[in-house]
Amino acid sequence: MIVVCQCGAKVRLPEGKANRSLRCPMCKAGLAISADSVVLNSVQLSAGQEAICPICQTGIEEDENCVTCPSCDQIHHQECWSEVGGCGSYGCEQASPIDKSTATVATPLTAWGDTKKCPACGEEIKSIALRCRYCQTEFSSVDPMSLVDLRQRVRVTDEVDNLKNWVIALFVVSLLGCVAPLTLIVSMAYLLPRRAKLHRCGPLFVIMGWTSIGLSSFYSLLILIFLLRDI
Repeated sequence: MIVVCQCGAKVRLPEGKANRSLRCPMCKAGLAISADSVVLNSVQLSAGQEAICPICQTGIEEDENCVTCPSCDQIHHQECWSEVGGCGSYGCEQASPIDKSTATVATPLTAWGDTKKCPACGEEIKSIALRCRYCQTEFSSVDPMSLVDLRQRVRVTDEVDNLKNWVIALFVVSLLGCVAPLTLIVSMAYLLPRRAKLHRCGPLFVIMGWTSIGLSSFYSLLILIFLLRDI
């Protein structure tokens, strides 16, 4: 059977299971497939609406894609539904079927087990959770993280945010031609050694960074020409 993702890509379902853990090869988004092989429409919560995903046990934010179970009307994260292949409500007909030929009582839900420990507060949370339900710490991956990994991610995020602030400041100052020579020196001394990190900030900040150097160079050249004319 072939289903159509919301991005328009056609995806062939594997044989043998009603509920499937499947990801679109085009947009890479997880597909939420119902028991009758229908792709559930992804929506976002309306302003003021609150919901907790029954799979990861975390609140669903307004900007996160979610799907509603057609049988029990429980709201899920789209990625969580795709991860387990069905509804997270116990006894729901849309719940992912268990393969009794290989599953046992001790079989974990993921390769990391049913739960993992939050590196920030130490509480036990679901192994597929991307946010701690106790301290609200967010994770970039479902893989377990150590406190060192979490601190390193925070440090990298802080460095990127600091670099963005510098790029904005240098771009604004570069528009002032009277300080162009000083701006050129600072821009080249600060941005050139950080070219690799600058790309992590996104294309807009890359353009702003190089534009500040270009404008400072142009105004500095004009100042030099005027000085030479007066000599």
